[in-house]
Amino acid sequence: MNEKLIAERKKILDTLGGLPEPVIENKEWLYLLEEETRNSILIEGYFLDEEELEKALSGNTAVSKSQEEAVKYFKTARFIYSLAYENYKTRDFLFGIPLIRQINKELGFEGDFRKEKIKILGAKFEPPENYIENWLEVYIEFTRKINKNFFNYLTVSHAFFEEIHPFKDGNGRTGRILLNYMLISNGYPLIIIKGNKKGKQLYYKGLEETDNQLFSTFKKYKNKPPEKEKVLSILKNLNSKTLKELILEALRESLDRIITARLEEKGEQLEPVGQILKKLGYSTESTRQLIKRGKIIAVKRKNIWFSNENLVKTFLEKTK
Repeated sequence: MNEKLIAERKKILDTLGGLPEPVIENKEWLYLLEEETRNSILIEGYFLDEEELEKALSGNTAVSKSQEEAVKYFKTARFIYSLAYENYKTRDFLFGIPLIRQINKELGFEGDFRKEKIKILGAKFEPPENYIENWLEVYIEFTRKINKNFFNYLTVSHAFFEEIHPFKDGNGRTGRILLNYMLISNGYPLIIIKGNKKGKQLYYKGLEETDNQLFSTFKKYKNKPPEKEKVLSILKNLNSKTLKELILEALRESLDRIITARLEEKGEQLEPVGQILKKLGYSTESTRQLIKRGKIIAVKRKNIWFSNENLVKTFLEKTK
């Protein structure tokens, strides 16, 4: 998935009225939020299926530990994404240490920055032991510059937060909510980073790519606060191809859901992609490849891909 295909999708979404408000009454937002909740806590080792999540959110039954963690994540994400939507609508960007601490606290953790050494399970990289708030100030300033090179900076920003690992616990969940906060603030829908085995492997591989590039920087400032301008300069030149591709692909899926839903709201009909392509002179074999390459905006329902004929024609023309 390349940035041009995402940019073209964003243009189409903007012509359809832009990002819809993240309210529970919007079924596409609710679907994305529930799936993000299940997958984000799955990355941390808490598994629950759709039915278990629905029961937990209803509040009418006793909940397991996994359901308890899911409810806290769901409620925190729903509130924080509403704030992000206000950023998007007002073209402002509320962002700072109080927000970061509050997210961690709402998730059920202490919300205080750690004062001890910490080890990330399964990682070779060791987060900084001291000057946590100084590191976060660098992270915040870098994140505020995200529009200059949006997807590169977004990717590095997320990885950098996880490398700082500012809290004793809940860093992964806090970081993923912050990632979506930035996306929504800039008019994109939230994304789902898959928590299955393959998804986790790619996610951790992407984080590790940035870990390796920052190892010497963290080592240099082990016993002194980071020099902001020097570290910012280093961050601007970092990249993680794996993590960026993961984010772009997840964003494609979310954008396609929101775009097709927006069309239906306007009375446009969706039909199977195979039928549309046949009318346009494409072979049956083309369908899967075009969808896989991101050349068609479509949503999958009961194992069948659906889209709109005008949308397919327009997008294929734009992305030749």
